[in-house]
Amino acid sequence: ERDEALRLLAHKYFVSRSPATFEDFVWWSGLNVSDCRRAITLLGEELQPLRLQGRDFLIHTSSRTRGYRSGRTLLVAPYDEYLISYKSRDVVLAAEHRHRAHNNSGIFQPIIVHDGRVCGNWKPFSKSLQYEIFAPTATEPAIDEAWQAYQRFVKR
Repeated sequence: ERDEALRLLAHKYFVSRSPATFEDFVWWSGLNVSDCRRAITLLGEELQPLRLQGRDFLIHTSSRTRGYRSGRTLLVAPYDEYLISYKSRDVVLAAEHRHRAHNNSGIFQPIIVHDGRVCGNWKPFSKSLQYEIFAPTATEPAIDEAWQAYQRFVKR
């Protein structure tokens, strides 16, 4: 039973969050390193190694995650899985901007993501679009389009 629970947890994590590192899984799951190794072993060939940006990642063979959509700008709510699910957030967030997305006490800010990288902050509860860009990648029209999509979503 324990093995099946470990396998199921690892399966759910990697299917929904691939690619991710072993350390990401340990951090997210709260399990000890031995249990995480066991869980990954139980998945067998369901996980494939992937080397990105000089790091070893694991990707689930059935994962629909195949990267970000180029040119896409997203307004991401605070505490979204986009950052919380990973220990190694530097893949999408430059170290010099980390404090703008989250602090050491676990407080996460609403972020703007462009081409898969965190580039700014926005205010989700304001009546009009308010944002600050700290890594100049997203354009004003793209941010405005994301804001309009967000407004349509909250008015449902």
